[in-house]
Amino acid sequence: MQHKRWRVGIICGSRGRFPHPHCRAVYFTILAGVLVSGCASGPAVPSDTRLWDRATQYIYAAARFPDNPVVRAQAMESISQVMGPEEALLLREGLDDEHPGVRFAACMALGQFADPDAREVIRPLVNDPDGSVQVAACFAMERMGDTSYRVPWRDALVRHPDPIVRRNAALALGRLRDKSVLALLRRIVAEDDDDGVRLQALEAMAFLGDEHAISRFVQDAYGGLGFKQPFALLTLGRVTGEQVLGALRTRLTSAPYIEARLAAARSLGMQGYDEGYALALKSLAWNDPNAGLPDDPPESQIMRVRCMAALALGEIGNRDALGPLARLMEKPEGPSVQLAAATAILMILNSSLDEAFSSR
Repeated sequence: MQHKRWRVGIICGSRGRFPHPHCRAVYFTILAGVLVSGCASGPAVPSDTRLWDRATQYIYAAARFPDNPVVRAQAMESISQVMGPEEALLLREGLDDEHPGVRFAACMALGQFADPDAREVIRPLVNDPDGSVQVAACFAMERMGDTSYRVPWRDALVRHPDPIVRRNAALALGRLRDKSVLALLRRIVAEDDDDGVRLQALEAMAFLGDEHAISRFVQDAYGGLGFKQPFALLTLGRVTGEQVLGALRTRLTSAPYIEARLAAARSLGMQGYDEGYALALKSLAWNDPNAGLPDDPPESQIMRVRCMAALALGEIGNRDALGPLARLMEKPEGPSVQLAAATAILMILNSSLDEAFSSR
């Protein structure tokens, strides 16, 4: 199975972690088959601690899921976003994965943790056979305090013959949150001949506050074709402004496709608004695919929409969604859906914990 674009993109934005003392060991109580086994009946909502344990089991199992490297890569990103640095050992396993997409995701996740103790295990991947993995390793090394890899990283963005590598180089630069790279990103937008590279560079610029890039994504939120519309709406969730908020609210109610409406719901959740809650909750059971799309089979459409719905609920953070998410997690809907539900559960529990501490 070839996964041509290593951007797995399960979660945008980060959360704190729910500090349960047993979370590092829970994987060993479950086999990877739990991702497709399900339960005989829908469970009542358990306590926060038990729900955390169960969701963590699913994420651990996904990280070692044997049949699908995309699921393993998604799990790497999920760990970096909803767990803590104590899970770095599991991420380090991903550095040795046979699939470059998993190695890429593991490098990016370890870079998010910025743990200097991981430098020596990351350093060899700067020379990985896969160019995207090299880029992710450079990102991780810089996040860990070693800035000596910026030149090869920049060269990959400008000169690498594979546009997938250039896209991922732009993605990683955006995650650095370093405005000194804006001039380089603007050059890429102006000169690169690949639409995906230009789009990824624009996203990085938007995250760095570039007004032109933000305006472009507002335009795409209204008129973008295909994947560009939900991509734009998800990008706008990580920038602020009245124009952005207006676009998200408008597309939540009027976008022609369910994916775009759910992207708007999720982005509104990122910004602290719950207007998309009802849509996301209803879409956990979405089953209205378009059977006439030859390159997008119905099962893929259902999986994608249900994953987007779960993650929108995670960003919104309403505890009333824990029960429906727990039931979705335990159903044999497929590993990506179960992983998304587990991730959303931890997002909500983390949000509840943050609120509890802030109210003291």
